[in-house]
Amino acid sequence: MSSSGIIEVDVIIPVHNAAHTVRETVLSALNQEIPTHSSSPSQLLQEFLEKYSISITVCCYNDGSNDESLDILRQIEASRSKHAGREVTNGTIPSRLIVGSSKDEKGLGAGYARNRAIEMNNPSQRDVDNKHSDHCKKRSCQKFLCFLDSDDVMHKHRVIEQTLYMISIVDDKTRDQTILGCTFDRDPPDSTWHYCQWANNLSDERLMLERYRELTILQPTWFMPLSVWSKVGGYIEAPSLESSQTVLEVKDQVESLSSPQITCLVHPKYDTLSSLRLAEDLRFFHAHLQSGGELRLHRTALATTIDTTPYPLVTYRHAENEESQSFRTSRKLLLQLRTLAFQNGTIRGNPLWNKFVVWGCGRDGKDFFKALDRDIQERVYCFVDVDLKKLNAGYYVDTTAHRAESKEIKGKQQKKSGRKIPIVHYSFLIPDQKKRELSQSEWISTIADGDSLVIGRIDKSKSGSVSVPTKLLPAKKKHKTHSGTSSSTGLNYRGLDQTVLSHLPVVVCVAMYRTNGVLESNVAKICRTEGKNLWHFS
Repeated sequence: MSSSGIIEVDVIIPVHNAAHTVRETVLSALNQEIPTHSSSPSQLLQEFLEKYSISITVCCYNDGSNDESLDILRQIEASRSKHAGREVTNGTIPSRLIVGSSKDEKGLGAGYARNRAIEMNNPSQRDVDNKHSDHCKKRSCQKFLCFLDSDDVMHKHRVIEQTLYMISIVDDKTRDQTILGCTFDRDPPDSTWHYCQWANNLSDERLMLERYRELTILQPTWFMPLSVWSKVGGYIEAPSLESSQTVLEVKDQVESLSSPQITCLVHPKYDTLSSLRLAEDLRFFHAHLQSGGELRLHRTALATTIDTTPYPLVTYRHAENEESQSFRTSRKLLLQLRTLAFQNGTIRGNPLWNKFVVWGCGRDGKDFFKALDRDIQERVYCFVDVDLKKLNAGYYVDTTAHRAESKEIKGKQQKKSGRKIPIVHYSFLIPDQKKRELSQSEWISTIADGDSLVIGRIDKSKSGSVSVPTKLLPAKKKHKTHSGTSSSTGLNYRGLDQTVLSHLPVVVCVAMYRTNGVLESNVAKICRTEGKNLWHFS
């Protein structure tokens, strides 16, 4: 086979106490295949093989394991070194394994381990592009990074499938700023069902539009040019210092270890030295997007014509134990970091967001508001909701700014009242008066029929398509009649300026795809543009 170009893929695996799974993980990366004639290779694959040769280096970095993980890696490394090859033989991509290990017995985190694993085969490459690194100079070489966790498993065609997508589907300019994911399955199959359904079915457009809700591309499926990692500046790293020290106390050391792009995702108020070692995927993800990065998702087979239906390229194991990083990463930390990313990426420096509306005054909406910086909280014009109880309450009282001023008077703690933020019905956001009035009439009819508890209620069933039946809801007293006044319908605009309301940007803090389509229908009525003056956050 005569090839004019070289494709080198580094599979990056951080390892920490993974003795039970790491052998299967590493072997799945080493034993990658290319479909042979018996598997009906596609025309796309045949053209690729005429132009390029491809090889794999599996880079494992042991981060302070105290089990047999490192011994297992050394055993595989010694065994593979005897059979290393340079050409594709019998459909197997040539591969080798290199192993590194930290001297720190405690471990310095997955971000640190990923950086070291990448640098083992790419020394001093943080500030280079994909085609002009020292490693690829003087050759028509392209370098890609393929990420995998030490308890997950790769499909045998993952590397060739994602490489084909990058080379054949993505243009040169976009390629150097793209993270490519792939669909995945779960082990056990039913774990995190809603997340799997959501992540595996997002269009490329929705990968970007729903970025603040959650990671739209799972990290063990990431495939990217080396230049993407270089542009971000690598993963966040925490200094090896006493955990009692705050991030502010060691700010200079944190900044010396990480790039300005990634340190923007260090929360100045909430991050600690311990938390800096968590959520490294979320920090990198948003640093990439804030640097102008793109997202894509591989969905169907490109290398073979036998089966072009969607199939997963990674098996993602679900583990809830103290060794699992997801187990140690709190929902609160993820919320704080997503909010920080939203502030930096959408609100700050954007005059369109000088005032905005929070849709949803439930747990998610209030938590989002509390996680905002104080100056950004002041920009919240109001909350909107569809819950009659919240609407008739009228206001959310923000007391956070006044808690420090609480005083003890006659043995009782007296707190100053905080800012009262109005809560109004979402229909006040509808720009067109006739459509607004129609929506409000429908709302009044809904209340009269006793359905107000069902409309928009989140469905927690697997199907996500059936709303909670009225008979399953707690019994409530029903008013015999509804006069249509604001006190009984919740349609009180609380003195807000209707002209302002109908044009303000909105952040939606109610979960999508969980209300039998009601939320999405209501959001469509307010005529905002997603990605500009409308973002979903929950």
